Amino acid sequence: MSRASTPTLLSLDRAAAVLGLVPPHFNQGISAIIFANMACGDVTFQYDWQNFDAASREDFATEIGNVEETIANYLGWWMAPTWIAQDVAMYPRFHRPDYYSTAGYNVRYQGKGIKTRYGKIIEPGQRALTLINTAVVPVYTDGDGDGFAETATVSCATTLTDECEIKVYFDGHSGDPEWEIRPSRTRIIAAGTFTATFWSWQLIDPDLWEAFPTATVPTPTVDLDAASYVATVDVYREYNDPTAVSAVFYWEPDPGSIAGGCECCGGTGCTHCQLTTQDGCAHIRDAELGVLVPAPGTYDSDDGVWDSDEWAVCRDPDQIKLYYYCGDLSWLNLGGRRCDGLSDQWARIIARMAVSRLHRPICACGSAGALIEYLQVDLSAPTREQSYNVSFTDLDNPFGTRRGELEAWRYVTRLVRNSQAGTGAV
Repeated sequence: MSRASTPTLLSLDRAAAVLGLVPPHFNQGISAIIFANMACGDVTFQYDWQNFDAASREDFATEIGNVEETIANYLGWWMAPTWIAQDVAMYPRFHRPDYYSTAGYNVRYQGKGIKTRYGKIIEPGQRALTLINTAVVPVYTDGDGDGFAETATVSCATTLTDECEIKVYFDGHSGDPEWEIRPSRTRIIAAGTFTATFWSWQLIDPDLWEAFPTATVPTPTVDLDAASYVATVDVYREYNDPTAVSAVFYWEPDPGSIAGGCECCGGTGCTHCQLTTQDGCAHIRDAELGVLVPAPGTYDSDDGVWDSDEWAVCRDPDQIKLYYYCGDLSWLNLGGRRCDGLSDQWARIIARMAVSRLHRPICACGSAGALIEYLQVDLSAPTREQSYNVSFTDLDNPFGTRRGELEAWRYVTRLVRNSQAGTGAV
């Protein structure tokens, strides 16, 4: 599985599939059996310094991450479910600056709502992992009898019923998102056993991607016909934990209320430059726009509820940090189910916009190379051979003026218009 140090909603392998790149070659692998006689055999490497003439997977992942954040910040919501940690906001204050509010209530005597940075909130909470099985041995098989074992199967016992909560990772990385092996070809839970299949080249030993170019091997490719695959993987349950702290309150120190009047009278035991903190929970007031109502509390594991607490300081807090799970779930209405939560249309938009921003090609030949070159054309810069009929309104957009960026901009603005019109259709 292609991986990079930048975690993204769109996996690198799925992005490569959208662009028509050869899967083993994109994973840095070559073979004498499969994809051996293709007219275009360009191989993508992990880092730029392994091949100066082409973009690396790290470079591509960085652009995918930038594109996802750009679109999410414009829309105000993420295109697929994700966890937001430490969303910092000022706690609502009384309209007169010389007064304090002490109860945490609004004018309707309900808890004060906090506008989160992103909308489409699914549930307050934090990302949680539970190890299901470690050092699971993948089974590599040749299903079509061509002499190449193209299928990797991972299976283990489980008591879970939702296969999308089960994630497979390269072992030894404690379930770090950047080390998840994705996307799977199939996944199912049957008779208490989880089974997932992958392409074998998705389980290339990551150490082989780190090889240095040498005099004898100037381009460190991976031989897929040799023992180039990992022997074990880790299987985790990944889920949102609403029992974890979803709100942390902060109070600035109040010099005027320090006992003994130490500010003026030389008192002792004075504490400065230190915030008072208190944990709590939150509930949803407006899921679509992103409004949470936080409250101080302690989770009671015996009863499975949050018990309310008094403020740690006798006034409303100054700041708050929120933790929540959010993202678009409209893909559930499109039929089928993707465990990464990203629709095919979003995958296409993100991949094409990201590749348009690369300053070097990933693939320089064939139809894939022609597509990438097409998407990278700057429509605001006519050449001697060609000019472009593009409105100034389209060119003056926050995404950029390359063809892939304009495609994304038009899709997003159409989505916003339909949403404002109440249709919700694209």
